[in-house]
Amino acid sequence: MKLKGMIAAAVVAVAATAAFPAEKVKVACIGDSITYGYRLRNRESDAYPARLQKLLDGRFPGEYEVRNFGNPGRGVYLDTMRGKERRGFRFMPEHRAALEWRPDIVICNLGINDMGAEYVKEHTGARPRGQFADEYTALLGDYSKKNPATRFFIWTKFAPLTEKHPSYRNPASMLMQTDLNEVARRVHATGIDMLEPLREKMDETLSVDGVHPDPEGSRMIAEATFKALVSEALPPVTLPADVPDGKREVWLCAGQSNMQKGWGEFCATPAEKDRVACEMARLEKVDIRFWDFNDGSWTKLSPTNALGKCAFGVSFAIRRAETAGKTVVMLYVAAGGAPTESFLSEQTMCAVGRDGRPVYPRLAAIATNRHRLDKNADFPCRWVAMEYPRRRGNATEARWWPVASMYDAGVARLRASGVKIDGILWYQGESNASTCVAPDEPTDAAYQEETLRAVVAELRGGADIPFVMMGLPKMNRPWAAYRAAQKKVCEETGAIYVDAFSAGLGEENDVHPRDKAAFADLAARCLWWEKRSDLFSHQRYK
Repeated sequence: MKLKGMIAAAVVAVAATAAFPAEKVKVACIGDSITYGYRLRNRESDAYPARLQKLLDGRFPGEYEVRNFGNPGRGVYLDTMRGKERRGFRFMPEHRAALEWRPDIVICNLGINDMGAEYVKEHTGARPRGQFADEYTALLGDYSKKNPATRFFIWTKFAPLTEKHPSYRNPASMLMQTDLNEVARRVHATGIDMLEPLREKMDETLSVDGVHPDPEGSRMIAEATFKALVSEALPPVTLPADVPDGKREVWLCAGQSNMQKGWGEFCATPAEKDRVACEMARLEKVDIRFWDFNDGSWTKLSPTNALGKCAFGVSFAIRRAETAGKTVVMLYVAAGGAPTESFLSEQTMCAVGRDGRPVYPRLAAIATNRHRLDKNADFPCRWVAMEYPRRRGNATEARWWPVASMYDAGVARLRASGVKIDGILWYQGESNASTCVAPDEPTDAAYQEETLRAVVAELRGGADIPFVMMGLPKMNRPWAAYRAAQKKVCEETGAIYVDAFSAGLGEENDVHPRDKAAFADLAARCLWWEKRSDLFSHQRYK
């Protein structure tokens, strides 16, 4: 087409657009009283859907139309009642009205009114397991039938409840996260975390009755929703395509500062420089790939770029590559000071048995407190609690430590991507072994064992794989009880306990031993002997 013809065609296209303006993107907010704007004096302007409309208009003038289809007291279950009325949102006129509008985007916060005794029945056997997820999926499916292109956004973590609410300590909202994430997976929804944005100011913004937000709380909910709408979803984690399954071992390397610190930090003396040079010479002869949870980046390690990576994990990977003759893939999820609770999902911490009682009662108390660790009276390590506010404001510390933060940023992303892990390397415990303040005393033995059992189960994720746990080394700290708990839990779960203390590793006055190669040697040897002993079987790691 000649230039004159191209210009003419463009003019026609612009004229057509002016004559038939594009329809607005229709956003339906469905849900319960929080969506409706219950207790807000000016709900037409202060409920979160109205505030979301203003945010969208500010960024995309005239492009979006948001409507509020909230109905107080509604939920997902079709067989529960609210007085003499059926509670399920699918029975409501708002559901029918939203369907007839054929929205392009559906934002849903249902589930809070289902999370009482009825939901817990799914975990005790009194109600079919999966009923909530099935009925939630069917509800959203109604919208897909009307408009197959509908995009879904659902609250996968509810806004918190304060002490004023009678269900404040109810673990069901944490347990329900498993099913909410399953619903999101089924309908390809984007999950929205409403717990974290409101946790810091929940006592002020939810002060009326402990659950319904004031205008400021609605603003925060709208902002979190807006962020989810306009943000790019993180891409899934994919393993290096040039290394096939049979030619690689994939290790999750998780923990706190002794897993975090790189070889470049241990070059202060000639002896240390020689040690690092030796490790880097060994690295040149093997193939190690490194995934960093902080930015999702992949690196093929070399003597130059490996100096900033975790020294203990890199040296362990070198020894595994030498022994197995395979590429070792390291999935790195670690941060200085991070307590075990940050590696646990809230649903694991709140798990209940068939009797309805918590599997991990001390962890359930921490999770259901809903405050951050620095405000959580149930959290025993006061050093971590005191450090949290400073770390949160310091970007160089990478991650901070509310419950599930490391899990959400790293482990959950790997799990959602379907990454198959062959083993777990765990070097953590200093932040859970003692109070870390004068007088520095051991934490409760039952708490120590709970956290260790929970993290072994969490990181394995039901897979029958080795879990290599580095025992706390020698140091002038009250760690003996925690070492005993580590050994006991490893014996019970089939995890591999690496007894650094008996091997004489560590330094009396430094929480960060500098010779990470010695720790890696011991861990690699323990794994090697464990896998070749007469007692070894595939079931050993369960």
